[in-house]
Amino acid sequence: MPRIIQDFMKRMSNHSVSITPQFVYRSWLVVLIPTCITLTAYGVAEFGPKEEIAISTRTEAIATPILPSNFPDSPIWHEDVIRAGDTLSAVLNRLNVDDAQANLFIRSDPIAKSLFELHPSRSLRAKTDRQGKLLELHYLNNKNQELSIKRQNTGFIASISEATTQQHTVVKSGTITSSFYASTDRLDIPDSITTQLIEIFSGQIDFHRGLKVGDRFSLVYESFTHDGIEIKTGKILAAEFSDQYKTLQAMWYTPPGSKEGAYYTPDGKSLKQSFLKNPVEFSRVSSGFQMRFHPVLKSWKQHKGIDFAASTGTKIMSTADGVISKITQDNSGYGKHIEINHAGKYSTLYAHMSAFSPGLKPGSKVKQGEVIGLVGATGRVTGPHLHYEFKINGQQVNPVALQLPTAQPIESRYLAHFQPIAAQTINQLAFLQRIEQARAE
Repeated sequence: MPRIIQDFMKRMSNHSVSITPQFVYRSWLVVLIPTCITLTAYGVAEFGPKEEIAISTRTEAIATPILPSNFPDSPIWHEDVIRAGDTLSAVLNRLNVDDAQANLFIRSDPIAKSLFELHPSRSLRAKTDRQGKLLELHYLNNKNQELSIKRQNTGFIASISEATTQQHTVVKSGTITSSFYASTDRLDIPDSITTQLIEIFSGQIDFHRGLKVGDRFSLVYESFTHDGIEIKTGKILAAEFSDQYKTLQAMWYTPPGSKEGAYYTPDGKSLKQSFLKNPVEFSRVSSGFQMRFHPVLKSWKQHKGIDFAASTGTKIMSTADGVISKITQDNSGYGKHIEINHAGKYSTLYAHMSAFSPGLKPGSKVKQGEVIGLVGATGRVTGPHLHYEFKINGQQVNPVALQLPTAQPIESRYLAHFQPIAAQTINQLAFLQRIEQARAE
């Protein structure tokens, strides 16, 4: 029997306590269990911190910073956005510019006087002293040029230079609630991007009648800003249209070592059409390829082209790459017109124009979508419109009824480079569509 228990029993017997084996066992547990608990507690505490961390708070007085306003000679920067109907004097007044010498310089200097041609939504920044004397003035015109005026010891000096820009990627996603054009306006999508979007999908979507309320679209495009203000847009990098039946996707891709890119589907098929369906933006067909009663000749005659109704001055585009074979000022029949050859047997004719683009002549090369002139009413017509003819081997045919060849898909040697880019683009567009669906719900 352990010595500690023997001592315990001896002490208890001295106090006339009946000692039994059961009593000894229970008493042993009473002694042992607290001891184990204590040992266990010390064992856990052994892994904890050895000492307490003392935390104290210290407060220091900080001197009040000296504000620029406390310096009587410190200059002040002002900025204001030009509003519709603004005059230069009104804007300078809002900028707290009170400087007769500056006003005289702006009126007399050939560079500075262009400030009188202000454009709404652009900003004007001025640096002045406390009395309103002009020290610097900066303005970004509609040609993306920065006009600067700076005060020197001998007076003012004005300069103009290309504005430095920062490139950004803009993401937009929306649902058509009334019309496609109303939806792009609501999302503040620039007209240049809307036009690109129409061009990309014009072979697959009828933007006048083919879109319905509830259809969704997403796009990613380049934006260039100057001092935080968007001054121009670049190209669309990716785009998508979807309805309850199908999804159409497009992405910009430039092969390695090439300077020219194009739009493709995610599986590598080209979206470039061999010929544009519409040589005039935002127009309607007023007369198709059919027999009709000629409004000038007053007789029935086969109309061997398509007429696009548009106002005088509307831009006319070449429907495909080609070489100008004919450009004439003849005012009888077709009036002013251009004919373009496209890769051998195909040619197109554009008639009743009011003007040609500068520099064009027989032999000039033109690209698909390039502006070649303006809509007019020259020749035998009753009003402004474009008469467009499509020819195969010199014979007029109906382009609407033709199955024209499409551009070539991505070459097989570029597929390994293209496929991971396409996969990333698909994921980005899918993410945008999920956001738009969540917003709609």
